[in-house]
Amino acid sequence: MSIFRRFLNLWREDSLQREFNDELRFHLEIRIEANMRSGMSRDEAEREARQQLGSLAGVREGMREARLISWIDTLGRDLRHGARLLFRQPVLASLAVLTLSLGIGANTTIFSLLNAAVLKPLPFPDADRLVAIVEGFRTDGSVGIPPTVPELIDVRKASRTLEGLSFYDTRDYQINGGSEPERVFAARVEASFLALLGAKPSYGRLFRTDENQPGRDHVVILSDTLWRRNFGSDPSVIGKSIIVNDAAATIVGVLPPAFSFDYQSSERIEMYVPFLMSDTYTSRDAPFVNVRHVSALARIKPQYTVESAAAEIQTISNSIAIAYPALYRRGSDSQDTGFFMTAVSLHQSLTGSTRDVMALLFAAVALVLLIACVNTAQFLLSRSMERQSEVAVRNALGAGRGRLVAQFLTEALILGAAGGALGLLEAFWLNKAVLAILPARVPLALVGQIRIDSVVLAFTVGMTLLTTVACGLLPALRFGHRDPAPSLVGRGLVPVRARGRQVLITVEVALSAMLLVVAGLLTQSLRVLQNTPPGYSADGVVVMQMRMADRALESRPRFLEQVAAIPGVESAALADSPLPLGTNTDFAIEGEPSDAATLSRQIASYRMVSPGYFHTLRIPFRAGRAFTNEDVAGRPAVAIVNDEMVRRFWPGQSAVGRRIRAGQGPRSAIVTIVGVVGNVRPAFQRTAIPQIYVPNFQQTEPNQTILVRSATAAAVSSEAVKQAIRSIVPEQPLFNTRPLAEIATLPMADQRTIAVLLGSFALLALFMSVTGVFTVVTYLTSRRTKEVAIRLAIGARSRNVLGLLAGQTLLWTTVGLALGLAGAIEASKALRGALRGVLQLDPFTLVFVSGLYLILVAAAICVPAFKALRVDPGSILRVD
Repeated sequence: MSIFRRFLNLWREDSLQREFNDELRFHLEIRIEANMRSGMSRDEAEREARQQLGSLAGVREGMREARLISWIDTLGRDLRHGARLLFRQPVLASLAVLTLSLGIGANTTIFSLLNAAVLKPLPFPDADRLVAIVEGFRTDGSVGIPPTVPELIDVRKASRTLEGLSFYDTRDYQINGGSEPERVFAARVEASFLALLGAKPSYGRLFRTDENQPGRDHVVILSDTLWRRNFGSDPSVIGKSIIVNDAAATIVGVLPPAFSFDYQSSERIEMYVPFLMSDTYTSRDAPFVNVRHVSALARIKPQYTVESAAAEIQTISNSIAIAYPALYRRGSDSQDTGFFMTAVSLHQSLTGSTRDVMALLFAAVALVLLIACVNTAQFLLSRSMERQSEVAVRNALGAGRGRLVAQFLTEALILGAAGGALGLLEAFWLNKAVLAILPARVPLALVGQIRIDSVVLAFTVGMTLLTTVACGLLPALRFGHRDPAPSLVGRGLVPVRARGRQVLITVEVALSAMLLVVAGLLTQSLRVLQNTPPGYSADGVVVMQMRMADRALESRPRFLEQVAAIPGVESAALADSPLPLGTNTDFAIEGEPSDAATLSRQIASYRMVSPGYFHTLRIPFRAGRAFTNEDVAGRPAVAIVNDEMVRRFWPGQSAVGRRIRAGQGPRSAIVTIVGVVGNVRPAFQRTAIPQIYVPNFQQTEPNQTILVRSATAAAVSSEAVKQAIRSIVPEQPLFNTRPLAEIATLPMADQRTIAVLLGSFALLALFMSVTGVFTVVTYLTSRRTKEVAIRLAIGARSRNVLGLLAGQTLLWTTVGLALGLAGAIEASKALRGALRGVLQLDPFTLVFVSGLYLILVAAAICVPAFKALRVDPGSILRVD
């Protein structure tokens, strides 16, 4: 019979059964007639014919296997049988499906994050040949620092392994031509940058090599988003002129929607402009040449590897350090800093910082899924124990071990398939929830890839199948080889053995307790850090950013005067960044050693602020004076330091009047300290660090933040601030208007996100483990109903019966809790290594988790136990 015909027979069960019966009757009658012709009586002939044919059921089963695709038929019957059994206990079955779905859904969600952030290749042609070029210093162990343009020029000239090398940085730009001036976040790129990434414009062209040169750089390429938003998707914009930072520029290209390079930015890059290759960046004699860093990437030639390119670039960097020793030595003794350059995979460079976090989260959800598997195995084991008689009868009738294993695995498949389908639906919702809580600075290109695609779907299917096997094997192996006789002698005579089930309870309690402690530790660490006074007041302060043209810098004092005059404004100030803490720099104290070893210990935060800054942020003055409008370029360079800097470097002395050199290299500035202010605490520390503030008006930094403190509870209107600024410089745009209190929480956004996710997983694990305990006690109680009735009938006290039913489970739960707390102590050490600001594990967290766990487990134990105590012993004994 053909496979197709056997496949069709699966859908004609009734007619096939009639055919089997007719055929068996035909063969039986033929045999009877033959026997009667040989002289047998009718009864003798029928008896001999039936003996010859053997078991009619066995023959019928053989015919079925010959005319059907037997494994499909068997699977279908097992599925129907398993579904009927599960529907007999809908509450427990639903609970098992729910726990599995939550475990699978959480794993699918985190895997989609892992896939987007780590596993998925970059969307560029031959992305495996793209590398990032970085530098470091062996003396302080730093690595991953962006290089400078002169260094990259030297690497490009000397390299034989690189097919191309380019670089970029990002800046705010002001464009005019719309209803009002607009700020655009743009990338300044070396001419070959877009071509190196394989970009092909939708309209126009990419940059030419000569357009990095002064006088030829007035061209721009638009992103698809900016082109659609500001230029109405008009293809004729190519060749048109717009105003960019007060200068005319020509639009030469529009990029396609699919192209982006937003991996190192929390904002979407909407415009590309040529990187101006002026002496400021290309000459090693230019001021601050060693602090003008850019992000660099290169494409390796097909015949070379990342390792060979890295080795070559390190060799080139050694030559650079020898050729320009003044730039790569520090201090009065010119100590070698151990400068080096290397190449790393671009994918690793862009996603490396997320790997540890993703590994932490994936380990957490793997534990949740393991707990879900244990819980489901508990449920299936309960079901299998209730079916001992059925299994014994089937075993006695000849059902092999493989057949019984297949039956149990099929029942697990029903739960796994239902849990997987529901978990996948939950993952769609969970993905949206996770995206909503991701930190704002997560690269937008990665956020756009976080979705359930074919890879994630394949992972979910594989995980569901693995879960099915893990859940179904335990009951299958437990009953697939047992002697059927004890289960056939009578109900209630086989002793209840639950040691294996109690061990499973211990495992899931230990895992969930460990997750709870780790999540509690991270949550408490965040709470402590958030409740530690930061040293300034962000309440009532609104900040706005602006990119100022060179000619507008001299208007900064007037900006502040106009904004301060707005009704409802208490004070206003300018700074190079919203938060008081800036980038770190070393400094030398005039008249004291300035060797490299000393400078490495003299590190301070560096910030450029205007008059009124300390008043606006409520940072208290300790000594000296504040900055004034007289502290401008051409006047003596001054600075203000904080209490911590005075405590460390001038203990018991006055810092006012001291002179320091801030910054690196021979062109760093000497400033006179004119004031001392209170400490500002870094985001992940409970102690202060040294700080140096210099006057904003003595600098030429175009990127400015204006801070406005409201005199009332109502926030100051951003439109009023814009009008005040534009009354002086009409084309000046302002953007990113936000409360300072919101910005102050951003440094801890990663930890907050991880705490929320870990906390959610921990609560999920707690729910699963408590329901697992409830399932075990419910099962054990139902198995000992007769025993409980007898004990109550002969006068046993309720507390004795309660101890009998719950004592062992509570004991094993306590053992699991102890193991979980021990594991949490070790896990907390790993957590402190992966995340900043995590505190030492304190006894309060351990006691709180233990108490919470025991209370919930006790409730889960007592509910079925008290229910058993309310039974009528007489009614139970009469039934038996």
